[in-house]
Parts: sequence; C-alpha cells; structure tokens
Amino acid sequence: MMRGSEDVEVFAIWEYDSYGDYERIEADVRKDQGHVHNVLKWYNDNGGREFIIYSHFLQVRNEKLENTVF
Repeated sequence: MMRGSEDVEVFAIWEYDSYGDYERIEADVRKDQGHVHNVLKWYNDNGGREFIIYSHFLQVRNEKLENTVF
C-alpha cells in the first residue's frame, strides 16, 4: 500500500512532430521484442503485472496535449 510521504508522481511529456509520428513510434516500440521481453520480465520479477498495477499505481493517464499558442 502506498502511504502519504511514500507517494511519488511521475509526469512525462513527449513531443512528436505529428500524431502520425506518435502512432508510428508507439507501434515500433510495441513490436520491439527485446523491449517487450524486458518489460514483461520486470513485471514478473516484481510480483506480476496485475500486482504492480493494483498495488502501486493510483492512476495512469495517456493524454494528448495540443499547443494553443501559434
């Protein structure tokens, strides 16, 4: 269980030239078998994906931000 001062928020912003570039790069990462293997191994070494997600993550969001200043 996460408690008060142990909570950590991770916030990342990635910039792409276009939404199409984002989709292509995301697809390439998901097809990278070495990366997929490492992610799955990390989950398994740390109690399994379900355990990690439900015991450590309070919220996960993937939101598209758009520039409103031109």
